[in-house]
Formats: sequence, C-alpha cells, structure tokens
Amino acid sequence: MILSTGVFFGVPRVAVAASNNGDPFEGDVIVLEEASEALESLLNNWERATELCTFADVPRELLETRNKEQLLDKASTFALFDKSVSVTSCKTSNKIVRDYIGATGKGPLVGIEKRLRKRQLIEHVDPDFLDEFIAESELFSQSLAKATSLSYAAGVADFDSMNNFQQGRKSDTGTSNLEETKKSIFEAKISLDKLLRIIRSS
Repeated sequence: MILSTGVFFGVPRVAVAASNNGDPFEGDVIVLEEASEALESLLNNWERATELCTFADVPRELLETRNKEQLLDKASTFALFDKSVSVTSCKTSNKIVRDYIGATGKGPLVGIEKRLRKRQLIEHVDPDFLDEFIAESELFSQSLAKATSLSYAAGVADFDSMNNFQQGRKSDTGTSNLEETKKSIFEAKISLDKLLRIIRSS
C-alpha cells in the first residue's frame, strides 16, 4: 500500500469585504494586501508547496536483477514496509505555485495587473509618486509574467518533475525552472510591496 505524505496546501481566498462596504478603493487595497500575504506564504512554504511525496517505494537498487534473491527474501518476511528497504519518493509539482500566481484562473493574483491599472486606484496615488508607481507596476507585471512562463516549463521540462527522487535528495542537474520561478515570485513580491507602500503613503 502506498501512503501519501503530501500535505494539502490550499489557495487562499481574496478578501472582498471592504469593496462591499461602498469603498472600491479600500477593497482594491485589501485585495492587493491579500495577494502580497499569499506570495509570502508561498515563498515561506516553498518546499511543502512544490514537493509531492509518497511512502513505501522499493529502492531502485533492490529491483535490479542481481538483487532478485534479496528482494524475494525481504518480501517473504514482509520487510518491504521496513524503512531500511523503503524510501519516501517525491516529485516536484508546479500546480500550487501556478494556482497562487493566478496562472490557472484561480487564486489571489487573478486579475491583479488590471486592478493596478484601475482609475480609482491610480487617482489615490500622490502625483509626486505616480511615475514610480507606474514603473514599479511594470516591473511587477514583468516578474509575474516570467514566473508564469517558468512555472509552466517547470511542469514539462524539469528533471525532478518527471523522475522520482528520494526525499531530501533532489537531483543535481543545475538550476531548475521551478527555482527560477521562485526567484521571479520573490521579485514580484518586492514590487507589489513597494506599490502598497506608495498607495498607503498617498
């Protein structure tokens, strides 16, 4: 029997209460704050969000022909469930990451670029900081687009997304698309936090 060791990592819901109280601007700010908090949570729990693991895989070396007798001996004594002859097998996954950044049409960042361009939001920005706000919005969009593209590639091209590895022992194949995705998300959060500071100070 294969026992899953993965932990559910749900997509947080975006707060919309303020927008229902008659102030669309405050509602937009709360949604942006929720998006920033969601990205922080994703980055702080990256390994948990990007590794899917199962327990009780038989080590590959036991399956080799020369170890057939040893495997049969282990099986005959029900030792396949002993940690000495089983491993926690993992693969990387891009699913939760893509949910969080809005690439799948759900999650806290869906429509966030459109929200940053809303007239009611821009009108609240201090004119002295408007150019900085627009420039930082562009940097945010670039980082988010890069994370979206890289996260897709992570699911179809990364070695560890297609091949099992023992928990804690990822393959050493250089920088992966998933790790590059993390860097882009980190950059996007920096830009989003700067935008929020500009909005709050206006």
